[in-house]
Amino acid sequence: MIGRAQSARRQRPAFMAAAIALTLLVVVMAAAATSASAYLTPGARFVWESCDAELPGGNPPTTPAPGNPSGNVGIPISFFDTCAQPGGSFGIQQYEALSSQFSFWLIEIPPTPGGFVESETISAGTAGLGPGNDHTFVYENGWPGANLGETQRTFLLRSAAEPESANGGAFSISWNCDGAYAPGCGAGPMVWADHVAVTEVDPTPPKLTVEGPILAGGVLRGHQALSAAASDVGGGVSKIEVLVNGLPATPPTLGACAQGSVSNASVRGLVALSPTPCPPTLTGSWSFDTGAAPFQQGANTVQVCASDFATIGEPNKTCSTPTPITVDDSCTESAVPGGQDLSADFAGNHKETRTVGFGKGAEVTGELSDGAGDAISGATICVEMQTQGSTAAPVPTGTATTDSQGHFSYKVRPGPNRRLMVGYRRDSFQVARSVDVYTHTRPTIHISPGDVHNGDTIHISGKVPGGRLARRRVVVVKAGSLGSKKMYPFGETTTNAKGEWHIKYTFAKTDRKTIYKMEAFVPRQDDFPWEAGHSKAALVEVKK
Repeated sequence: MIGRAQSARRQRPAFMAAAIALTLLVVVMAAAATSASAYLTPGARFVWESCDAELPGGNPPTTPAPGNPSGNVGIPISFFDTCAQPGGSFGIQQYEALSSQFSFWLIEIPPTPGGFVESETISAGTAGLGPGNDHTFVYENGWPGANLGETQRTFLLRSAAEPESANGGAFSISWNCDGAYAPGCGAGPMVWADHVAVTEVDPTPPKLTVEGPILAGGVLRGHQALSAAASDVGGGVSKIEVLVNGLPATPPTLGACAQGSVSNASVRGLVALSPTPCPPTLTGSWSFDTGAAPFQQGANTVQVCASDFATIGEPNKTCSTPTPITVDDSCTESAVPGGQDLSADFAGNHKETRTVGFGKGAEVTGELSDGAGDAISGATICVEMQTQGSTAAPVPTGTATTDSQGHFSYKVRPGPNRRLMVGYRRDSFQVARSVDVYTHTRPTIHISPGDVHNGDTIHISGKVPGGRLARRRVVVVKAGSLGSKKMYPFGETTTNAKGEWHIKYTFAKTDRKTIYKMEAFVPRQDDFPWEAGHSKAALVEVKK
C-alpha cells in the first residue's frame, strides 16, 4: 500500500555525486539559519502548504519530475502522489526485490517574489525498510529514521534575505538499496512526505494610488466617488479598505486569494496555496453617501489602505495620507430633479435685505427653474439660518415647496439679525442664495417711584433682549417733558450678565409740577445681533 514520503540529502557516494551536491547546499542553508521567531527582517509572514487532502486537489508540490541519476531504467520503484486522498502523501516505493539501486525526488520551494523562505515544516515517514536501505531519508540523512509511521520537523533556513542566493528552499526524498547486503532489498520499502508547510517572508508593502472627486477638497454633499488601485510583488494584494474618520466606510474589497483552512501536525489555520496566493493588482471603486455614517457634518477625513497577505502576525499595509474634507448635507434634498437657477428676496421690497421692527417677521419669496428657464414645480427648497456675527454653522429651520410656476415663499419668524440661506439640493448638486433680515431691538424700562418731589431720587431699570448676548451692552437713557418731541440723553449704563440695567437720577431743578417721559435707547453695537432700538416711554411726575 502506498503511504507517505520525506526529504533526502545524501545518497550512496557510488551513485549520487550530483545528489550529494544538492543535499550539501540545503544543509548549509539550514545550518546558517537562526530562529524564525526572532523576526530579524520585518515583513508579512504567511504559510503556504503542499500535500493536504483538505486543500483543493491536495495541492501537491509543483516540482521537476523525480529522477534516477544512475541512468538505469526499468528498476522496480514508483514515484507516487496521493495528496488529494485522505491520509495521502508523495514519495518513492520499491515494489519488487532488487539489488543495488537508488533514486530521489528533489522538491524545490520558490520564495515569494521579493522575499525569502524562512523555514520549512515537513511531516515524513518510512515503512518496510530492510538493512540495505541504509541511505533512505527525507531532507537529511538519518531522518525520519527506519520504519517510522510518521514524524514532523521544522527546518530553519534563514532569518533575512540573502542577496547572492535565490532565497528559496528545497528538500529531497531519497530511496536507496545498498548492494553490499545480500541478497539485496526485498519488495515494499517506502519513504514519503506530506503536509509541507513553508513560511514565506514578504518584506515589501503594496503600492497604492487613489483618486476621485471626494478628494478634491471644498464642501462636499450627496454621493461622492472614490477609486483606488494597489499592486504588490510578494504575496499579492489581499484587500483594499476605505476609512472615514478612522472607521470602515464600506466592506473591504477583497482579492481572490488562493487559500484554505487546515489542521494537521505541520500547521493549523489559514494557509496559502502558493508563494503568491493573492492577485498582484487589485482595484476598487465606490460611491459614498456623505449623509450616512461614518461621515458627519463638518470636518471629516478619508483614507484608503491596501494590505498584502499574512497568516502569521499582521500583513504589510500601505495607507494614503488622511485627506481632510468638509461635508455639508444640511440642506434637505429635493426628490424633484432638474433645478438649476434659484432666486430669493423679500416680499414687499424685493430686495435681499430687510429691516423690521422688534417682534416682526418677514417673508422670503423666490423662483426655481431649469437651465432653459422653465419652472420646476414640487421641488423642496431648504432654509437655514445663522445669527449675524455667530461662528456657529447655519441651522436648518424649515422647507418650502415650489408651486406650478416654480414659485415659493417662506415665513421668517421674529428674531435677531439673521442671514438666511435658501437652497435647492439634488444629491451632490446644490444652488443657494442668501438674504439678510435685520431687526430693531426693544429694551424695557421701569421707573420707581413714579411720583416724586424735586430733590427726590428715582430708580430707572430695564432689560435688553437677546439672552447671553445682551450682557455688557450700552444703554442710553433719554428724557423729555410730556408733549415735547425732543428727548435728551441724561445717563448711560451697561447691562449685567442677565441683560438687566439700572441707573439712578435725582431731580434738582424742577420748580413746578412736571410730567417727564423717559425711554431707554440701545445703539448698534459690535457682536450684538440687533439693530438700534428704543423702549416705550415711561412717565414720572415731579412736584415742586
